[in-house]
Amino acid sequence: MTSLDRGSFFLTVSNTVYFISLVLIVFYTKSLKEEITSQHIKIYTLLIIFYAIGFEIIRNKGNFIDRQIFSACLAFIVYFVLLLEVKEKKLFRESYYLKIFAITTFAEFILLISRIIVLVSSDYGFIDSLNDVPLIPAALLWVLLIVNVWSYISINGYCSEKIAALNTKNIIENTRIKFLLDEKYKLINSLMTLNKTAISSALSASIAHEINQPLGAMKINSQHLNLLLKNKKEKMLIKNIIQDNDRVAKIVTTLKSTFTNNKSVCETRVFDDFIHSLEPFFQEAAKGHGVTIKLLLNTSIKVNINSDELRQVFSNLLQNSIEALSSSSKKNKLIEIKTYKKDNKLVCSLSDNGPGVGKKMQGRLFELYETSKKSNSGIGLWLSKYIITRHKGSLSLNKTYLSGAEFIIELPISHHG
Repeated sequence: MTSLDRGSFFLTVSNTVYFISLVLIVFYTKSLKEEITSQHIKIYTLLIIFYAIGFEIIRNKGNFIDRQIFSACLAFIVYFVLLLEVKEKKLFRESYYLKIFAITTFAEFILLISRIIVLVSSDYGFIDSLNDVPLIPAALLWVLLIVNVWSYISINGYCSEKIAALNTKNIIENTRIKFLLDEKYKLINSLMTLNKTAISSALSASIAHEINQPLGAMKINSQHLNLLLKNKKEKMLIKNIIQDNDRVAKIVTTLKSTFTNNKSVCETRVFDDFIHSLEPFFQEAAKGHGVTIKLLLNTSIKVNINSDELRQVFSNLLQNSIEALSSSSKKNKLIEIKTYKKDNKLVCSLSDNGPGVGKKMQGRLFELYETSKKSNSGIGLWLSKYIITRHKGSLSLNKTYLSGAEFIIELPISHHG
């Protein structure tokens, strides 16, 4: 058995490793507030080398108590620096775990001073085995090691706390980045829609001009022909042609004004009366398609509307329903138009018992140039929503309607007129 009076070389190694662990705690404490410089590394490396050489010399030439005093004195220097770091950087204010670390460090410092005083002030004589080790210095050493373990536990707790905080921060940042990316894509889509709208506005003005010219010529020629004809039936046919010509011209004018004017020129009228005025148009549109149009109008609510623009909306919605029903094999093809009041708004629903709208199409149904039909331009529903929005209302697809397709128009009720 190796005598405790000198011990083996491994005693120097183990004590040096313990001293290095104390130095690393100082480094860790410094790193919480500042960067570890090369100068710090050089100073503490020299201190470790000094400790290792000094301990080895004392191990060979001194005794057990000499080694204990030497180790305790150098540890005192490290703990003193550690306490200064804790105090200067006020680490105990940052975290519950760092507060525990500050307390345990201070306790270790006091225990170390007590141990040095006990070792220096007492003559313990020759110590050759563990049984000869004095009780008080040994007890102080064990308590010091226990408190040191608590220091490491508090450091580990603080690191876990920081990791959790960083994870939370990363989650928040990732959520924010996702939100910003979504906003970016929404902005891009909005700009694309605005670009399409601008193009449509220019096209509508150009097309309106091109259509109005032959329409004007047709009207003049029809009026001239009406003057030349004497037969009443022929004159009635010419009159109908002139009326249809005027209706086309009005539609063109309405479309042009929809894109060029910021506000609709509205009038206050009973909405059900407006729907009734469209009934001849509805029946004419459904003729030849085997479609029955049913009106369920139960209100006398007044709304502010531009009749020409709203007529275009119902024309688009009705045309979509008729086209959907035309491709259906059902015998009883039905379109229902209902009106009712809900939450101080007038609600008008137009539903059919056709195949409905596919789920893939539902999300972009009202986007410009979006259509599921090859023969369509993809403007009708977008234009309808645009017109209803100009009326401070809303147009939507009822996704819960399972018997076909149902479009819901909501308009604010007029309290004037």
